[in-house]
Amino acid sequence: MSKNRAKRVLRNPNPNLNPNSNGGCADTKDGEVVIRKGPVPHQQYNETDTVCRCMSIRRVEAAQFIKCNRKTITFDELVSCSGAGSICSGCHPLLREMLGEELWTYVDVVSVKSNSPDINTYRFTAIAGQLSPAKAGQHILVQAHIDGRWEMRRYTLVTSAEEVGYREIAVKRTPDGVVSNWLHQAQKPQQSIRISQPFGDTTPDLTSASPLVCLVAGVGITPAISFIRSMKQSKVSRELVLDYSVSTKHDLIYADEIKSIADKKTNIRVNFRLTNEVGYIKKHHVVKMVSSNPESEYFICGPRNYARALVGYLEEAGVRPDKISQESFSVSEQTHVQRSNVEYYLGLTLFTLFVLQCALNVKFPWLERLQLNETFKVYSGLLVLLYLFSQFVMPYNNASKARRLSVKHYQRHKFYGCLAPLLFYLHSTGVGTAYLLLLSAVFFSNFLVGIFNHERINSAKKRLAYFKVWLPVHIVLSVLLLGLIGFHVYVVASY
Repeated sequence: MSKNRAKRVLRNPNPNLNPNSNGGCADTKDGEVVIRKGPVPHQQYNETDTVCRCMSIRRVEAAQFIKCNRKTITFDELVSCSGAGSICSGCHPLLREMLGEELWTYVDVVSVKSNSPDINTYRFTAIAGQLSPAKAGQHILVQAHIDGRWEMRRYTLVTSAEEVGYREIAVKRTPDGVVSNWLHQAQKPQQSIRISQPFGDTTPDLTSASPLVCLVAGVGITPAISFIRSMKQSKVSRELVLDYSVSTKHDLIYADEIKSIADKKTNIRVNFRLTNEVGYIKKHHVVKMVSSNPESEYFICGPRNYARALVGYLEEAGVRPDKISQESFSVSEQTHVQRSNVEYYLGLTLFTLFVLQCALNVKFPWLERLQLNETFKVYSGLLVLLYLFSQFVMPYNNASKARRLSVKHYQRHKFYGCLAPLLFYLHSTGVGTAYLLLLSAVFFSNFLVGIFNHERINSAKKRLAYFKVWLPVHIVLSVLLLGLIGFHVYVVASY
Protein backbone atom coordinates (compact mmCIF):
# COMPACT_ATOMS: atom_id res chain seq x y z
CA MET A 1 0.00 0.00 0.00
CA SER A 2 1.26 3.46 -0.86
CA LYS A 3 2.69 5.56 1.95
CA ASN A 4 0.71 8.52 0.62
CA ARG A 5 -2.67 7.45 1.84
CA ALA A 6 -5.23 9.68 0.17
CA LYS A 7 -8.34 10.75 2.03
CA ARG A 8 -11.58 9.72 0.40
CA VAL A 9 -14.93 11.47 0.68
CA LEU A 10 -17.68 8.98 1.36
CA ARG A 11 -20.78 9.65 -0.67
CA ASN A 12 -24.22 9.58 0.83
CA PRO A 13 -25.62 6.05 0.29
CA ASN A 14 -29.09 7.51 -0.05
CA PRO A 15 -29.28 11.11 -1.27
CA ASN A 16 -32.88 11.34 -0.09
CA LEU A 17 -31.90 10.94 3.57
CA ASN A 18 -30.54 14.37 4.31
CA PRO A 19 -29.39 16.72 1.56
CA ASN A 20 -27.55 18.89 4.07
CA SER A 21 -25.53 16.01 5.49
CA ASN A 22 -22.03 15.41 4.26
CA GLY A 23 -20.81 11.87 3.93
CA GLY A 24 -17.95 12.19 6.41
CA CYS A 25 -14.34 11.30 5.64
CA ALA A 26 -12.25 8.16 5.92
CA ASP A 27 -8.52 7.58 6.44
CA THR A 28 -6.78 4.29 5.74
CA LYS A 29 -4.59 3.03 8.56
CA ASP A 30 -2.98 -0.40 8.94
CA GLY A 31 -5.42 -2.01 6.53
CA GLU A 32 -8.47 -0.46 8.17
CA VAL A 33 -10.72 2.32 6.95
CA VAL A 34 -11.15 4.72 9.89
CA ILE A 35 -14.30 6.74 9.42
CA ARG A 36 -14.77 10.14 10.99
CA LYS A 37 -18.15 10.84 12.50
CA GLY A 38 -20.78 12.78 10.59
CA PRO A 39 -24.33 13.93 11.22
CA VAL A 40 -26.98 11.22 11.24
CA PRO A 41 -30.56 12.16 10.34
CA HIS A 42 -33.48 10.55 12.11
CA GLN A 43 -35.72 8.55 9.78
CA GLN A 44 -39.22 7.33 10.38
CA TYR A 45 -40.64 3.92 9.58
CA ASN A 46 -43.02 3.49 6.68
CA GLU A 47 -46.56 2.45 7.46
CA THR A 48 -46.29 -0.32 4.89
CA ASP A 49 -43.35 -1.92 6.75
CA THR A 50 -44.11 -5.44 7.88
CA VAL A 51 -43.62 -5.81 11.62
CA CYS A 52 -44.59 -9.48 11.82
CA ARG A 53 -43.92 -11.52 8.69
CA CYS A 54 -45.55 -14.68 10.07
CA MET A 55 -48.92 -13.00 10.63
CA SER A 56 -48.50 -10.38 7.86
CA ILE A 57 -49.02 -7.59 10.40
CA ARG A 58 -48.06 -4.16 9.11
CA ARG A 59 -46.68 -1.43 11.36
CA VAL A 60 -49.81 0.67 10.98
CA GLU A 61 -51.99 -2.25 12.10
CA ALA A 62 -49.92 -2.96 15.22
CA ALA A 63 -49.90 0.76 16.01
CA GLN A 64 -53.69 0.77 15.93
CA PHE A 65 -53.84 -1.87 18.69
CA ILE A 66 -51.42 0.19 20.79
CA LYS A 67 -53.38 3.39 20.20
CA CYS A 68 -56.60 1.79 21.44
CA ASN A 69 -54.90 0.55 24.64
CA ARG A 70 -52.02 3.00 25.06
CA LYS A 71 -52.36 3.51 28.80
CA THR A 72 -52.51 -0.11 29.84
CA ILE A 73 -51.16 -2.38 27.12
CA THR A 74 -48.07 -4.48 27.88
CA PHE A 75 -45.85 -6.39 25.49
CA ASP A 76 -47.58 -9.70 26.22
CA GLU A 77 -50.96 -8.06 25.72
CA LEU A 78 -49.85 -6.57 22.41
CA VAL A 79 -48.83 -10.01 21.18
CA SER A 80 -52.12 -11.47 22.37
CA CYS A 81 -54.26 -8.64 20.94
CA SER A 82 -52.57 -8.18 17.57
CA GLY A 83 -51.20 -11.67 16.93
CA ALA A 84 -47.85 -10.13 15.97
CA GLY A 85 -44.97 -12.14 17.43
CA SER A 86 -47.22 -15.09 18.27
CA ILE A 87 -45.54 -17.55 15.88
CA CYS A 88 -41.85 -16.70 16.32
CA SER A 89 -39.88 -14.08 18.25
CA GLY A 90 -38.18 -12.36 15.31
CA CYS A 91 -40.31 -9.21 15.51
CA HIS A 92 -40.26 -8.83 19.30
CA PRO A 93 -37.63 -6.04 19.31
CA LEU A 94 -39.72 -4.00 16.86
CA LEU A 95 -42.86 -4.51 18.93
CA ARG A 96 -41.08 -3.49 22.12
CA GLU A 97 -39.82 -0.38 20.38
CA MET A 98 -43.38 0.50 19.41
CA LEU A 99 -44.31 0.34 23.10
CA GLY A 100 -41.67 2.92 23.90
CA GLU A 101 -38.78 0.77 25.06
CA GLU A 102 -35.34 2.23 24.32
CA LEU A 103 -33.80 -0.51 22.18
CA TRP A 104 -31.83 1.37 19.56
CA THR A 105 -28.61 3.36 19.60
CA TYR A 106 -27.51 5.48 16.68
CA VAL A 107 -23.91 4.64 15.88
CA ASP A 108 -20.99 5.59 13.71
CA VAL A 109 -18.83 3.03 11.95
CA VAL A 110 -15.36 3.97 13.15
CA SER A 111 -13.45 1.25 11.32
CA VAL A 112 -13.92 -1.35 8.61
CA LYS A 113 -11.44 -4.21 8.28
CA SER A 114 -11.39 -6.72 5.43
CA ASN A 115 -11.11 -10.33 6.66
CA SER A 116 -11.57 -11.92 3.23
CA PRO A 117 -12.93 -10.85 -0.18
CA ASP A 118 -16.52 -11.22 1.05
CA ILE A 119 -16.25 -10.72 4.84
CA ASN A 120 -15.61 -7.42 6.61
CA THR A 121 -15.44 -6.55 10.30
CA TYR A 122 -17.29 -3.37 11.31
CA ARG A 123 -16.71 -1.51 14.56
CA PHE A 124 -19.51 0.72 15.88
CA THR A 125 -19.39 3.39 18.55
CA ALA A 126 -22.40 5.17 20.01
CA ILE A 127 -23.03 8.72 18.84
CA ALA A 128 -24.44 9.57 22.26
CA GLY A 129 -24.61 7.69 25.54
CA GLN A 130 -23.02 4.39 26.47
CA LEU A 131 -23.52 0.90 25.12
CA SER A 132 -24.90 -1.70 27.49
CA PRO A 133 -22.82 -4.77 28.46
CA ALA A 134 -23.28 -7.93 26.40
CA LYS A 135 -22.67 -11.61 27.04
CA ALA A 136 -20.20 -13.49 24.89
CA GLY A 137 -21.99 -14.81 21.81
CA GLN A 138 -25.00 -12.50 21.96
CA HIS A 139 -26.40 -10.67 18.94
CA ILE A 140 -27.49 -7.24 17.90
CA LEU A 141 -29.95 -6.09 15.29
CA VAL A 142 -28.44 -3.70 12.78
CA GLN A 143 -30.83 -1.31 11.08
CA ALA A 144 -29.86 0.74 8.02
CA HIS A 145 -31.99 3.23 6.15
CA ILE A 146 -31.73 2.03 2.55
CA ASP A 147 -33.73 3.44 -0.34
CA GLY A 148 -36.20 5.11 1.97
CA ARG A 149 -36.82 2.09 4.18
CA TRP A 150 -35.37 0.67 7.38
CA GLU A 151 -33.82 -2.73 6.64
CA MET A 152 -32.80 -4.98 9.52
CA ARG A 153 -30.39 -7.87 9.96
CA ARG A 154 -29.24 -9.87 13.00
CA TYR A 155 -25.47 -10.24 13.54
CA THR A 156 -23.43 -12.03 16.18
CA LEU A 157 -21.11 -9.83 18.22
CA VAL A 158 -17.42 -10.67 18.05
CA THR A 159 -16.54 -8.34 20.92
CA SER A 160 -15.60 -9.75 24.29
CA ALA A 161 -18.16 -9.96 27.08
CA GLU A 162 -18.96 -6.79 29.02
CA GLU A 163 -17.38 -4.53 26.38
CA VAL A 164 -19.20 -1.17 26.46
CA GLY A 165 -16.85 1.02 24.43
CA TYR A 166 -17.78 -0.37 21.03
CA ARG A 167 -19.51 -3.18 19.16
CA GLU A 168 -17.93 -5.32 16.47
CA ILE A 169 -19.58 -7.61 13.94
CA ALA A 170 -18.35 -9.64 10.96
CA VAL A 171 -20.54 -9.32 7.88
CA LYS A 172 -20.47 -11.76 4.98
CA ARG A 173 -21.65 -10.35 1.69
CA THR A 174 -24.40 -12.45 0.11
CA PRO A 175 -25.93 -12.00 -3.36
CA ASP A 176 -29.44 -11.25 -2.06
CA GLY A 177 -28.42 -9.59 1.22
CA VAL A 178 -29.83 -6.07 1.30
CA VAL A 179 -27.94 -4.93 4.42
CA SER A 180 -24.74 -6.89 3.79
CA ASN A 181 -24.40 -5.51 0.26
CA TRP A 182 -25.10 -1.99 1.49
CA LEU A 183 -22.45 -2.29 4.19
CA HIS A 184 -19.89 -3.68 1.78
CA GLN A 185 -20.32 -0.97 -0.83
CA ALA A 186 -17.49 1.55 -0.43
CA GLN A 187 -17.43 1.68 3.40
CA LYS A 188 -20.13 4.30 3.66
CA PRO A 189 -22.65 3.14 6.27
CA GLN A 190 -22.40 5.88 8.88
CA GLN A 191 -25.18 7.90 7.29
CA SER A 192 -28.19 6.40 9.02
CA ILE A 193 -27.50 3.27 10.99
CA ARG A 194 -28.43 2.09 14.45
CA ILE A 195 -28.04 -1.03 16.51
CA SER A 196 -30.17 -2.72 19.14
CA GLN A 197 -29.40 -3.78 22.64
CA PRO A 198 -27.68 -7.20 22.80
CA PHE A 199 -29.95 -10.22 23.02
CA GLY A 200 -29.82 -14.00 22.69
CA ASP A 201 -30.01 -16.97 25.06
CA THR A 202 -27.56 -19.30 23.30
CA THR A 203 -24.65 -18.09 25.38
CA PRO A 204 -22.48 -20.62 27.26
CA ASP A 205 -21.23 -19.97 30.76
CA LEU A 206 -17.50 -19.35 30.28
CA THR A 207 -16.83 -19.98 33.98
CA SER A 208 -18.21 -23.54 33.88
CA ALA A 209 -15.92 -26.41 34.88
CA SER A 210 -16.87 -28.62 31.92
CA PRO A 211 -15.08 -28.20 28.57
CA LEU A 212 -16.75 -26.23 25.79
CA VAL A 213 -16.39 -27.68 22.28
CA CYS A 214 -17.15 -25.21 19.48
CA LEU A 215 -17.90 -26.77 16.10
CA VAL A 216 -18.09 -23.93 13.59
CA ALA A 217 -17.84 -23.39 9.85
CA GLY A 218 -17.34 -20.34 7.66
CA VAL A 219 -18.57 -17.08 9.14
CA GLY A 220 -20.07 -19.20 11.96
CA ILE A 221 -16.76 -18.57 13.71
CA THR A 222 -18.10 -15.24 15.01
CA PRO A 223 -19.59 -16.40 18.35
CA ALA A 224 -16.45 -18.47 19.03
CA ILE A 225 -14.33 -15.34 18.50
CA SER A 226 -16.39 -13.63 21.18
CA PHE A 227 -15.83 -16.60 23.52
CA ILE A 228 -12.07 -16.62 22.91
CA ARG A 229 -11.71 -12.87 23.33
CA SER A 230 -13.75 -12.99 26.53
CA MET A 231 -11.59 -15.79 27.92
CA LYS A 232 -8.49 -13.77 27.13
CA GLN A 233 -9.84 -10.66 28.84
CA SER A 234 -11.24 -12.32 31.96
CA LYS A 235 -8.55 -15.01 32.23
CA VAL A 236 -11.12 -17.74 32.93
CA SER A 237 -9.83 -21.30 33.10
CA ARG A 238 -12.62 -23.13 31.26
CA GLU A 239 -11.26 -25.47 28.58
CA LEU A 240 -12.32 -24.55 25.04
CA VAL A 241 -11.87 -26.80 22.00
CA LEU A 242 -12.40 -25.14 18.63
CA ASP A 243 -12.92 -27.06 15.39
CA TYR A 244 -13.12 -24.49 12.59
CA SER A 245 -14.06 -25.70 9.09
CA VAL A 246 -13.44 -23.67 5.92
CA SER A 247 -12.76 -24.63 2.31
CA THR A 248 -9.25 -23.17 1.99
CA LYS A 249 -6.79 -21.21 4.11
CA HIS A 250 -7.89 -18.04 2.29
CA ASP A 251 -11.34 -18.47 3.85
CA LEU A 252 -9.99 -18.42 7.41
CA ILE A 253 -10.88 -15.25 9.29
CA TYR A 254 -9.39 -14.18 12.62
CA ALA A 255 -6.91 -17.06 12.25
CA ASP A 256 -3.85 -15.07 13.39
CA GLU A 257 -5.69 -13.73 16.42
CA ILE A 258 -6.97 -17.19 17.34
CA LYS A 259 -3.47 -18.67 17.07
CA SER A 260 -1.97 -15.85 19.13
CA ILE A 261 -4.45 -16.30 21.97
CA ALA A 262 -4.29 -20.11 21.84
CA ASP A 263 -0.48 -20.01 22.06
CA LYS A 264 -0.74 -18.07 25.31
CA LYS A 265 -3.73 -19.91 26.80
CA THR A 266 -3.16 -23.57 27.59
CA ASN A 267 -6.91 -24.14 28.05
CA ILE A 268 -7.69 -23.27 24.39
CA ARG A 269 -7.11 -25.89 21.69
CA VAL A 270 -7.71 -25.14 18.03
CA ASN A 271 -8.05 -27.23 14.88
CA PHE A 272 -8.33 -25.48 11.49
CA ARG A 273 -10.07 -27.92 9.15
CA LEU A 274 -9.43 -27.10 5.47
CA THR A 275 -12.12 -29.17 3.79
CA ASN A 276 -10.60 -28.97 0.30
CA GLU A 277 -7.56 -30.76 1.67
CA VAL A 278 -8.83 -33.07 4.43
CA GLY A 279 -12.55 -33.29 3.64
CA TYR A 280 -15.59 -32.42 5.72
CA ILE A 281 -15.94 -33.35 9.36
CA LYS A 282 -17.41 -36.86 9.59
CA LYS A 283 -19.17 -38.96 12.18
CA HIS A 284 -16.00 -40.76 13.27
CA HIS A 285 -14.31 -37.39 13.91
CA VAL A 286 -17.17 -36.38 16.18
CA VAL A 287 -17.22 -39.74 17.98
CA LYS A 288 -13.49 -39.39 18.67
CA MET A 289 -14.03 -35.82 19.85
CA VAL A 290 -16.80 -36.88 22.23
CA SER A 291 -14.69 -39.69 23.69
CA SER A 292 -11.75 -37.29 24.16
CA ASN A 293 -13.89 -34.62 25.82
CA PRO A 294 -16.29 -36.37 28.21
CA GLU A 295 -18.93 -34.25 29.95
CA SER A 296 -18.35 -31.44 27.45
CA GLU A 297 -20.90 -28.94 26.23
CA TYR A 298 -21.12 -28.47 22.46
CA PHE A 299 -21.77 -25.26 20.58
CA ILE A 300 -22.53 -25.43 16.84
CA CYS A 301 -22.65 -22.57 14.37
CA GLY A 302 -22.47 -22.80 10.61
CA PRO A 303 -24.50 -23.34 7.43
CA ARG A 304 -27.74 -25.27 7.74
CA ASN A 305 -26.51 -28.60 6.34
CA TYR A 306 -23.36 -28.45 8.43
CA ALA A 307 -25.25 -27.74 11.65
CA ARG A 308 -27.88 -30.43 10.96
CA ALA A 309 -25.19 -33.03 10.31
CA LEU A 310 -23.22 -32.13 13.45
CA VAL A 311 -26.29 -32.30 15.69
CA GLY A 312 -27.03 -35.76 14.29
CA TYR A 313 -23.46 -36.96 14.80
CA LEU A 314 -23.42 -35.75 18.40
CA GLU A 315 -26.74 -37.37 19.24
CA GLU A 316 -25.58 -40.65 17.68
CA ALA A 317 -22.42 -40.39 19.77
CA GLY A 318 -24.56 -40.31 22.92
CA VAL A 319 -24.45 -36.59 23.73
CA ARG A 320 -27.60 -35.46 25.54
CA PRO A 321 -29.67 -32.76 23.74
CA ASP A 322 -29.31 -30.41 26.71
CA LYS A 323 -25.54 -30.47 26.16
CA ILE A 324 -25.88 -29.18 22.57
CA SER A 325 -26.40 -25.51 21.73
CA GLN A 326 -26.97 -24.47 18.15
CA GLU A 327 -26.78 -21.00 16.72
CA SER A 328 -28.37 -20.52 13.30
CA PHE A 329 -27.89 -17.98 10.58
CA SER A 330 -31.09 -15.96 10.55
CA VAL A 331 -32.16 -13.01 8.47
CA SER A 332 -34.84 -10.65 9.67
CA GLU A 333 -35.45 -7.79 7.28
CA GLN A 334 -38.45 -5.54 6.98
CA THR A 335 -40.31 -5.79 3.70
CA HIS A 336 -43.59 -4.70 2.22
CA VAL A 337 -46.54 -6.92 3.00
CA GLN A 338 -46.57 -9.32 0.08
CA ARG A 339 -48.97 -12.18 0.60
CA SER A 340 -48.06 -14.87 -1.85
CA ASN A 341 -50.97 -16.52 -3.67
CA VAL A 342 -48.83 -19.30 -5.13
CA GLU A 343 -49.61 -21.84 -2.40
CA TYR A 344 -53.28 -20.90 -2.40
CA TYR A 345 -53.90 -21.34 -6.12
CA LEU A 346 -51.57 -24.33 -6.51
CA GLY A 347 -53.23 -26.13 -3.61
CA LEU A 348 -56.75 -25.41 -4.87
CA THR A 349 -55.80 -26.55 -8.38
CA LEU A 350 -54.41 -29.87 -7.12
CA PHE A 351 -57.43 -30.42 -4.89
CA THR A 352 -59.86 -29.62 -7.73
CA LEU A 353 -58.08 -32.03 -10.07
CA PHE A 354 -58.24 -34.78 -7.44
CA VAL A 355 -61.97 -34.25 -6.89
CA LEU A 356 -62.65 -34.20 -10.65
CA GLN A 357 -60.77 -37.44 -11.31
CA CYS A 358 -62.78 -39.09 -8.52
CA ALA A 359 -66.13 -37.68 -9.72
CA LEU A 360 -65.55 -38.39 -13.42
CA ASN A 361 -63.67 -41.63 -12.80
CA VAL A 362 -60.70 -40.44 -14.86
CA LYS A 363 -57.92 -42.91 -14.09
CA PHE A 364 -54.48 -43.75 -15.38
CA PRO A 365 -54.37 -47.57 -15.83
CA TRP A 366 -50.60 -47.72 -15.23
CA LEU A 367 -50.97 -45.87 -11.91
CA GLU A 368 -53.92 -48.05 -10.87
CA ARG A 369 -51.86 -51.19 -11.54
CA LEU A 370 -48.91 -49.72 -9.68
CA GLN A 371 -51.03 -48.94 -6.62
CA LEU A 372 -52.14 -52.59 -6.48
CA ASN A 373 -48.50 -53.59 -5.99
CA GLU A 374 -47.82 -54.24 -2.27
CA THR A 375 -44.30 -52.83 -2.40
CA PHE A 376 -45.48 -49.60 -4.02
CA LYS A 377 -48.26 -49.31 -1.44
CA VAL A 378 -45.76 -49.55 1.40
CA TYR A 379 -43.26 -47.07 0.00
CA SER A 380 -45.85 -44.54 -1.17
CA GLY A 381 -47.52 -44.80 2.24
CA LEU A 382 -44.21 -44.20 3.96
CA LEU A 383 -43.70 -41.16 1.73
CA VAL A 384 -47.02 -39.71 2.86
CA LEU A 385 -46.18 -40.45 6.49
CA LEU A 386 -42.76 -38.79 6.26
CA TYR A 387 -44.37 -35.83 4.54
CA LEU A 388 -46.81 -35.39 7.42
CA PHE A 389 -44.06 -35.69 10.02
CA SER A 390 -42.02 -33.04 8.17
CA GLN A 391 -44.93 -30.63 8.57
CA PHE A 392 -44.51 -30.83 12.34
CA VAL A 393 -41.04 -29.23 12.16
CA MET A 394 -42.40 -25.71 12.42
CA PRO A 395 -44.73 -26.29 15.42
CA TYR A 396 -41.91 -28.21 17.13
CA ASN A 397 -39.55 -25.25 16.73
CA ASN A 398 -42.28 -22.93 17.91
CA ALA A 399 -42.73 -24.97 21.11
CA SER A 400 -39.00 -25.33 21.77
CA LYS A 401 -36.12 -22.95 22.39
CA ALA A 402 -35.70 -22.61 18.64
CA ARG A 403 -38.81 -20.46 18.19
CA ARG A 404 -36.92 -17.97 16.04
CA LEU A 405 -36.40 -20.76 13.49
CA SER A 406 -40.16 -20.98 12.96
CA VAL A 407 -40.19 -18.05 10.57
CA LYS A 408 -37.60 -19.81 8.41
CA HIS A 409 -39.79 -22.93 8.17
CA TYR A 410 -43.06 -21.01 7.82
CA GLN A 411 -42.87 -20.49 4.05
CA ARG A 412 -41.80 -24.11 3.53
CA HIS A 413 -44.64 -25.29 5.74
CA LYS A 414 -47.16 -23.46 3.56
CA PHE A 415 -45.65 -24.60 0.26
CA TYR A 416 -45.32 -28.25 1.27
CA GLY A 417 -48.87 -28.12 2.65
CA CYS A 418 -50.31 -27.17 -0.72
CA LEU A 419 -48.80 -30.35 -2.22
CA ALA A 420 -50.90 -32.64 0.01
CA PRO A 421 -53.41 -33.70 -2.72
CA LEU A 422 -50.56 -34.73 -5.00
CA LEU A 423 -48.97 -36.93 -2.30
CA PHE A 424 -52.34 -38.49 -1.51
CA TYR A 425 -53.00 -39.14 -5.22
CA LEU A 426 -49.70 -40.98 -5.63
CA HIS A 427 -50.70 -43.34 -2.82
CA SER A 428 -54.37 -43.67 -3.72
CA THR A 429 -56.62 -42.23 -6.44
CA GLY A 430 -59.71 -42.86 -4.33
CA VAL A 431 -60.92 -41.91 -0.87
CA GLY A 432 -61.85 -45.44 0.26
CA THR A 433 -64.71 -46.59 2.48
CA ALA A 434 -65.34 -47.01 6.22
CA TYR A 435 -62.42 -45.75 8.33
CA LEU A 436 -60.41 -44.98 5.16
CA LEU A 437 -63.14 -42.56 4.12
CA LEU A 438 -62.86 -40.92 7.55
CA LEU A 439 -59.08 -40.74 7.18
CA SER A 440 -59.44 -39.15 3.73
CA ALA A 441 -62.02 -36.67 5.02
CA VAL A 442 -59.75 -35.56 7.87
CA PHE A 443 -56.75 -35.39 5.52
CA PHE A 444 -58.45 -33.08 3.03
CA SER A 445 -60.25 -31.09 5.72
CA ASN A 446 -56.91 -30.31 7.32
CA PHE A 447 -55.52 -29.43 3.90
CA LEU A 448 -58.37 -26.99 3.17
CA VAL A 449 -58.02 -25.41 6.61
CA GLY A 450 -54.34 -24.82 5.85
CA ILE A 451 -55.12 -23.33 2.43
CA PHE A 452 -57.76 -20.95 3.80
CA ASN A 453 -55.48 -19.56 6.49
CA HIS A 454 -55.41 -16.17 8.20
CA GLU A 455 -53.42 -14.62 5.35
CA ARG A 456 -56.56 -14.61 3.21
CA ILE A 457 -58.07 -11.90 5.45
CA ASN A 458 -57.06 -8.26 4.92
CA SER A 459 -58.32 -6.75 8.17
CA ALA A 460 -55.83 -7.21 11.01
CA LYS A 461 -58.57 -7.42 13.65
CA LYS A 462 -60.60 -9.99 11.69
CA ARG A 463 -57.40 -11.84 10.80
CA LEU A 464 -56.52 -12.26 14.48
CA ALA A 465 -60.04 -13.35 15.43
CA TYR A 466 -59.98 -15.92 12.64
CA PHE A 467 -56.45 -17.05 13.59
CA LYS A 468 -57.51 -17.77 17.19
CA VAL A 469 -60.14 -20.22 15.88
CA TRP A 470 -58.20 -21.44 12.86
CA LEU A 471 -55.04 -22.50 14.72
CA PRO A 472 -56.67 -24.85 17.27
CA VAL A 473 -58.74 -26.45 14.49
CA HIS A 474 -55.62 -26.95 12.38
CA ILE A 475 -53.77 -28.50 15.33
CA VAL A 476 -56.64 -30.83 16.31
CA LEU A 477 -57.08 -32.04 12.74
CA SER A 478 -53.32 -32.61 12.38
CA VAL A 479 -53.13 -34.69 15.56
CA LEU A 480 -56.30 -36.61 14.65
CA LEU A 481 -54.85 -37.30 11.20
CA LEU A 482 -51.68 -38.78 12.68
CA GLY A 483 -53.77 -40.98 14.94
CA LEU A 484 -55.88 -42.28 12.05
CA ILE A 485 -52.79 -42.92 9.95
CA GLY A 486 -51.23 -44.79 12.86
CA PHE A 487 -54.36 -46.96 13.06
CA HIS A 488 -54.20 -47.48 9.27
CA VAL A 489 -50.57 -48.61 9.52
CA TYR A 490 -51.54 -51.02 12.33
CA VAL A 491 -54.38 -52.53 10.27
CA VAL A 492 -52.17 -52.91 7.16
CA ALA A 493 -49.36 -54.48 9.17
CA SER A 494 -51.77 -56.87 10.89
CA TYR A 495 -53.20 -58.19 7.64
